[in-house]
Amino acid sequence: MPRKRYAAVGISNRNIHMFMKPILTAYRDYAELVAMLDKDRGRMTAAGKELNCPTPHFLPEQFDRMVAETRPDTIIVACQDGLHHHYIIEALRHNLNVISEKPLTIDEEKCAAIARAAAKSKGQVTVTFNYRYAPAATKIRELVAEGRVGRVVNADLTWYLDTYHGASYFMRWNRYREVSGGLSIHKACHHFDLVKWWIGQRPADVFAFGRRNFYGPNGAHNPLTPEQVGDGRTCLTCNVRPKCKYFMRWYRPELRGSGPISDDTARPAKAYEGYVPRMCVFDPAINIEDTYAAVIRYDGGAYLNYSLNASVPYEGFDLGINGTEGRIEYRELHGGDRRLPFPDPGRGKVLYYPMFGGREEISVINAGGGHGGGDPLLLDELFIGSDPTAPVARQAGLEDGIEAVLTGVAVHRAANEQRIMSVTEMKKRVFGY
Repeated sequence: MPRKRYAAVGISNRNIHMFMKPILTAYRDYAELVAMLDKDRGRMTAAGKELNCPTPHFLPEQFDRMVAETRPDTIIVACQDGLHHHYIIEALRHNLNVISEKPLTIDEEKCAAIARAAAKSKGQVTVTFNYRYAPAATKIRELVAEGRVGRVVNADLTWYLDTYHGASYFMRWNRYREVSGGLSIHKACHHFDLVKWWIGQRPADVFAFGRRNFYGPNGAHNPLTPEQVGDGRTCLTCNVRPKCKYFMRWYRPELRGSGPISDDTARPAKAYEGYVPRMCVFDPAINIEDTYAAVIRYDGGAYLNYSLNASVPYEGFDLGINGTEGRIEYRELHGGDRRLPFPDPGRGKVLYYPMFGGREEISVINAGGGHGGGDPLLLDELFIGSDPTAPVARQAGLEDGIEAVLTGVAVHRAANEQRIMSVTEMKKRVFGY
């Protein structure tokens, strides 16, 4: 069987390490990297050297030329979120398949443009919701699909981002809503997709609250004077670093390695166009929220209580799913010994409580890998093919990606407009029915 041909669009760290490197190594018998496209030639040159890959390079305006000269079967899109729609639409126009990093895009209008392009194309869109593939997440879906909890009536999901990971979104380009959609989309679309998939119901209505509590000039731990706020400082140029609790946590030796702090600017994906991924987290230019609480109603009658906090002492999530016949509980902590401020008790077990019975502890097999062991399984399915023995379908398509984005849009709009937002109505506008 001939190898499938892939072109990488957006030479980000995610594209390099999640997709490009595996294609060139573990999946080289099944896949071939035939092109890179990015607005920055330096990024492509650095990535080529890092991966020892002589793949030809193309600029954004050369997309058509790239397709004609390298004949890819699939375009892998992992550029800034706000540009995803452009390359997805271009790929569909050429009847090519698309693998899109989440989120699919960042607003309702771009979702609609993608949906229109997909309706006219032979190409298929896959969204890489890799947490579906984590063994514990998959087991939860299996239990619900087997009817172990009966009809799901409500769920609770609380997601914690620690002061290392959570703060990173406010140091990088993700801090700008116009290119990331904010955390209700960029980060939480993952969570909304999981819940929809777990319970087998689609989001219908949303109400939410959101605000900035930790980042921006009014951040709870801002050590800067009013004159220092917004002066363009970065962690590498700041003269009050020892007073910044976030900086002191990020730059512990066990987190940054043994090299000096200045080495951070030498990494290939960070060295070009003047981009510094250590911008001040107290900058007034930040226009996204760091805290959300939402209630979501689903079309099968279930309700979700959801919260996201991007400045917590530890990272992970707590989940509870209640049904007419029982309950599922699961807790997971992230970061390992490097970032947990207490001994890691180890990966939790999935707990099942029948309505009239005892507790069952369900162990899962985790062979390792990113995102709770999900990344290798996702890559197997992308580059080799679906597992015919899998008890539940895990691959996410176009409609899944759109629903996750629209739920995030609804959360942000509900929080800002203080009214219930209908995901159902948004979907009708997007798909034209």
